[in-house]
Amino acid sequence: MTYVKFYVKIYNKDHWLMKLKLFLLDNPIWNALSSVHQEFAVGTPGVKCYQEQTIPFMGIQYNDKNLLTELEAYLKEGEERFLKDELESVPENWEILQRLACIQMVYNPSPVESAINPISQLSEQDSDELHALVNLVQPGFFKRKTTLLGNYYGIRKEGILVAVAGERMKLDGFTELSAVCTHPSHTGNGYAQQLLRGLCQITIEKGNIPFLHVLESNKRAIQIYEFLNFTKRIDFPLVKLKYTGKN
Repeated sequence: MTYVKFYVKIYNKDHWLMKLKLFLLDNPIWNALSSVHQEFAVGTPGVKCYQEQTIPFMGIQYNDKNLLTELEAYLKEGEERFLKDELESVPENWEILQRLACIQMVYNPSPVESAINPISQLSEQDSDELHALVNLVQPGFFKRKTTLLGNYYGIRKEGILVAVAGERMKLDGFTELSAVCTHPSHTGNGYAQQLLRGLCQITIEKGNIPFLHVLESNKRAIQIYEFLNFTKRIDFPLVKLKYTGKN
């Protein structure tokens, strides 16, 4: 059995270096698409988005709404994307659909954590079940090619996939944990905690710091993340945009 406290030593050894890189999390979508996930990026030097059917996110280098026009050549009419920002207005070919108040939380490992049970990595054979479960619990974010971005893990009961969690955005030194879902019929069993503990251990083993995003209104999830040693770093406003394609 592996203990987190062993990895805390590794983490703390270069912790000051990681702290110098924390500014990357101010604009994680852009920085992921400009580094580790650049193979999934489409766009220009000023604005990028994830390829279709991966995840519906885009990032801009600077807080300038006019950069959105540079992305129009890469989008279909009616396509919807999420952007981290608080744009007051958008260009005429765009429409603001929704604003989401989220927060960003970063993992801070504790040397007193107990032993962690191993978690099972999902394979391509599990993709249909994984897609169905995530979209049952968190509809709209998980696409058919989302699993190309990172590994996903799950828990089965009587052969049925009942809980999952995985890796989404990746940038230099950091990995976002996402799709933390438990089937409504199987909540209250600690499955999400088990998966997150295992994922945090795996992420730190690879030399990266786990982080995640959650709706500010989701107090129950935030309490779980705080219990697992995640702490709030910044407010993370998301705006859902639609490219209308109008001339």
